[in-house]
Amino acid sequence: MTNPCFLSVVVLVLIACLSSVELWPTVSHIALIVLALVLLPITYVVVRMARRGTRAERLGDLVNFLKENPKDVGALGMILGLPSVLILFALDAPKFLLATLTSLLACSLIIALLRGFYRVSYHLAGVTCLIIMVAQIWGQAFFATAAVIPAIIWARYLLREHSLSQMLAGLVLAVVVCIVTLYSYGLW
Repeated sequence: MTNPCFLSVVVLVLIACLSSVELWPTVSHIALIVLALVLLPITYVVVRMARRGTRAERLGDLVNFLKENPKDVGALGMILGLPSVLILFALDAPKFLLATLTSLLACSLIIALLRGFYRVSYHLAGVTCLIIMVAQIWGQAFFATAAVIPAIIWARYLLREHSLSQMLAGLVLAVVVCIVTLYSYGLW
């Protein structure tokens, strides 16, 4: 359950719900998040799998496709994420919602650019971004959520998914991107 794709949807929906007092703007923000970050990517994966002659009979089939095609999924996230930020901005979405989505996109873009010569941990960067944003919004939640970071580092290391330096790079990248994003939105 520490998948940054899954967690980002949960955190973004929570921010949308708790940052707005009016019903219809909140519903429109949540609808856009679910459409751009859940429904369209799943549709893409199902269509791609069908073209290969395979079907997604279980959730595990979709997850395996995502693991086998990280570049496609990353590109799709950025292609759908940037217009989402612009639409949310036009809809006058809460600043923390915009900052969270912007920081996730910036981390994704930087990691995609670095992937050609260094494998930075997207998993750790994404979760760290979300934890920093949660901390900025709900202060006290930081201590409860920050405990996840060492657990992810340990698990990714045991699974031999990343070296310690790759995870440190993901952690540092997320911290820097979040600070710059929060500062640029006037939230730091």
